[in-house]
Amino acid sequence: LGIAAPPFMGQLMVRTVGHREAEKGLALGNLYSPEEALKVGLVDEVVPQPLVMKRAQKKAKQWAKISPEARVASKMLTREQYLDDLIKSRKEDTDNFCSFIKTKTVQSGLSAYLASLKKR
Repeated sequence: LGIAAPPFMGQLMVRTVGHREAEKGLALGNLYSPEEALKVGLVDEVVPQPLVMKRAQKKAKQWAKISPEARVASKMLTREQYLDDLIKSRKEDTDNFCSFIKTKTVQSGLSAYLASLKKR
């Protein structure tokens, strides 16, 4: 489509899969298969469709055993700076994205994409 990912998505991708994989994935617009997502660290596990609910319930029970306060505190240890940065740059990031999305090149790409959808 010719649309760059917004900054928050790029930062989150870097935090999740590392600089090089994030750079390649975002630049190429990769849509990862479940196995690829597992390999690069986007997901924790891949489960066959018939077992999804059973596995999800098992994981939910595992997480439910942890004190909510302890879970939040643990998350904040690793995410607080990222969240602070995200909040500080929200307006600038939004303004930049809105400006970018209005460019002729992006609008042309979006128009072509929408036209292709109408032909389906």
